[in-house]
Amino acid sequence: MIRRALTRAVQQLGDPRLVKVLFLALAITALITGPFLAVFLVIAAILEWVLPSSVDLPWFGQVGFLGVFTVGLVSKTSWVFWTYVMSPVVVAIIGVLMERIVDAVEAKHYLNLPAVRHQTFGQMLAYGLRFLALMLGVSLAAFVISFFSGVLAPLVFIAANGYLIGREYFEVVALRRSPIEQAQGQTQDNIALLWLAGIFLAVFLAIPVVNLLVPIVGVATFTHLYHKIFSA
Repeated sequence: MIRRALTRAVQQLGDPRLVKVLFLALAITALITGPFLAVFLVIAAILEWVLPSSVDLPWFGQVGFLGVFTVGLVSKTSWVFWTYVMSPVVVAIIGVLMERIVDAVEAKHYLNLPAVRHQTFGQMLAYGLRFLALMLGVSLAAFVISFFSGVLAPLVFIAANGYLIGREYFEVVALRRSPIEQAQGQTQDNIALLWLAGIFLAVFLAIPVVNLLVPIVGVATFTHLYHKIFSA
């Protein structure tokens, strides 16, 4: 079920309605994060230029472990920013715009549906801000953990974000056509399936550029899963 939903979501990426949402989300994200990224890169470039890659210590001689942290600092900073800042922001912004994505998916694959319970812009904005806070919290936790256990941090990042994406996206899609109690019940009844689908999507959040497509593919995927579960 997940594979079919993901495949159909990816196949629709060329839909002009989804492309329009993507460019709108990128424009908003660039306005919000662009200045911060520029500052981070300038600071990283200065530190990389000033700090040595190795030091000479008495009795120990030359120690080169410092290069692990200083060499390539700009590229490392860019990756950290894209993974732990850009991807949560894009996910949250897509959350505000997700009704457009669901409408495009349903117009293509699910005809003759009853009228939806459209939410106001204020409601979607509140949802997006709440989701952003949750995503940034998880990303910050994974980033801190990475300093103490490198192999565990990606697993925490993927598992936690997978749960958030699966639960939040599906529930918002369900709320368009189901009362809140029913939508929450459908989410809880299928949380294992939704978490697994969210994990598949969260894996790609750590890949710069690709992670910009994850929210759109995610919303489309959970739209397909909702209709599959609802019709079962």
